[in-house]
Amino acid sequence: MQKRIILLVMLSMLIILVSLGIISQLSVNNSIERSLEKRLMLASIISRYFDYILETNLTRLYDISISGRVDFSDQDWVPETVALKTAYEYSIFTDRIFLLDRHGNVVLNYPLQESTKVNLLSIPVVSRIMGEGKPLVSDVFTMEPTKKKVILALVPLKDKNGETIGVAGGEINPTNYLFNQMIKSIPTETTTFIELVDSQGIIIASNIPKRILTCSDHNQFLGKLIATRQSSVSTCHRCHLEAESPQPRTQDMLAFSPLSVAPWGVSLREPQETVFSPAITLRRNFIILGIIALGAALVLAMGMSRSIVRPIQLLIQASKRLGQGDLHEPIAIRSRDETGVLADSFELMRQKLAASLARIQRQNVELEQRVQERTEELELSRKKLAGLYRKNISVQEEERKRIARELHDETSQSLNAILISLDTLNMVQDQGDVSSTHLQKLRKNVVATLQGIHQLIKDLRPPVLDDLGLESAIRWMLEGHLGTRGIGYFFETQGACPPLPSNGGKGAVDSATLELTLFRVIQEAVINIVKHADAKHVFVSLVFHESCVEAEIEDDGRGFDVASVYTTLETERDTSSFGLLGMKERVALLDGRLTICSRPNEGTHISLIVPF
Repeated sequence: MQKRIILLVMLSMLIILVSLGIISQLSVNNSIERSLEKRLMLASIISRYFDYILETNLTRLYDISISGRVDFSDQDWVPETVALKTAYEYSIFTDRIFLLDRHGNVVLNYPLQESTKVNLLSIPVVSRIMGEGKPLVSDVFTMEPTKKKVILALVPLKDKNGETIGVAGGEINPTNYLFNQMIKSIPTETTTFIELVDSQGIIIASNIPKRILTCSDHNQFLGKLIATRQSSVSTCHRCHLEAESPQPRTQDMLAFSPLSVAPWGVSLREPQETVFSPAITLRRNFIILGIIALGAALVLAMGMSRSIVRPIQLLIQASKRLGQGDLHEPIAIRSRDETGVLADSFELMRQKLAASLARIQRQNVELEQRVQERTEELELSRKKLAGLYRKNISVQEEERKRIARELHDETSQSLNAILISLDTLNMVQDQGDVSSTHLQKLRKNVVATLQGIHQLIKDLRPPVLDDLGLESAIRWMLEGHLGTRGIGYFFETQGACPPLPSNGGKGAVDSATLELTLFRVIQEAVINIVKHADAKHVFVSLVFHESCVEAEIEDDGRGFDVASVYTTLETERDTSSFGLLGMKERVALLDGRLTICSRPNEGTHISLIVPF
């Protein structure tokens, strides 16, 4: 089988490659190169002819200076008029010839016109020659205020002493007969365009009269070639033909040659069919030969497909089905050669893959069920743990309430009774062993103890939180912990807490739990500032948004390394850092976020956000 495939393929490739490759490539390329060189040579010849015409007429303008008759100071314009008339009669300046002074003012025209008091310095080409002092030929532009299309040719003007006193110029009609007659005299096909264009793409002369003074459809490309003085042969489209033109849009070959005297160029455009007609003829002959070769190859391929290629294609289709996961359709190829052996191997592989895939699918189903069960168990455990955390905090708060109530109802009452007894004893004391000084000292100690117990009661469960609300409780706490110690503090609130359910709802926090969490977190942060920060100023803010509440506590104390503190807490269980852990846990139970930012000697900033 391998020898037959090699023999047939080699035979087909030899017929196609030997017949078409070498002959067609060499012949067609040579024909195309000769056609392009001819078009570029013709465009270059035409451009040199226009250069000759322009150089000849610029010489007419130089003759005005050479005549020695120009003198603006003698107010005698007869010699200058004679010089202008001579240059006018033997030039292409059919509109007029004029003289400009150094300031751009027209001092003399020929043919004589009614008004000569016109300044042309605003025309770019005039201002340019004033600065450069070199002869120039302009593009087509519109003269104001007459709106007439003209071309200016300008040369420096010198007096009889050889000093430059102004400019001699001539106006060329863009539709000059000499330009168009030169182009029309070249025999061309009706589909060939020969055009003289300026650097703006304006067509000065053309073998198609209606295209004169219109803009070329490739003005930017031609402008770049004129600016760089480059000749070029390239392809283009006739994409701006008039609607009434019977010529269809064609693919053209564009040969372009710039002028050396003026910023113009000559473009020669012909359809590729015309330029490459010899090459097309050669290619057509080669195509016919190629068809014959392809027909022979097709006959050979049909014979190959019946004996060899068809079974291989069936195997390819079967392998694609296996690759896409279709393991149900069997591979049915009946052959006694190597292809049949390969098909039997594929069929055995398909059966084993199908059995293995079924087993894997069963295992995946079982695995997914196990994962789902474990996920449900973990979710249940998380909910139970969250409930335990909430219950733990609730029990703590209830215990604090109970301790505060007992201290208030029992301990405080007992101390008050002792104080009353001491006051009575002090009033009825006699000259016995009991001294007044001793009694006064004892009374002060009892009063101090009573005040400490009262402060403990307030810290455990400040009544102001239940009586006056969160804002007043925070102010009371800040004054008690900071103000009394001479630490400056500033507290501000924005907005108001929206109405929240008293017992909480689905996905919502109740108002009592929210206020208590905010108060405890701020209280813990303030206590840490008093104990460890050595701060001078503390800033506390509370902002209520539509969907969350945001709190910030910031001090200018000595700060600390947050990462090292948490590392110590996790590894060594440092009890001095449990306050930070308690703050994070309280906020986390309400699905909030607590952020602590601090560096040594740079203060500490704590922010928390709790959603409603």
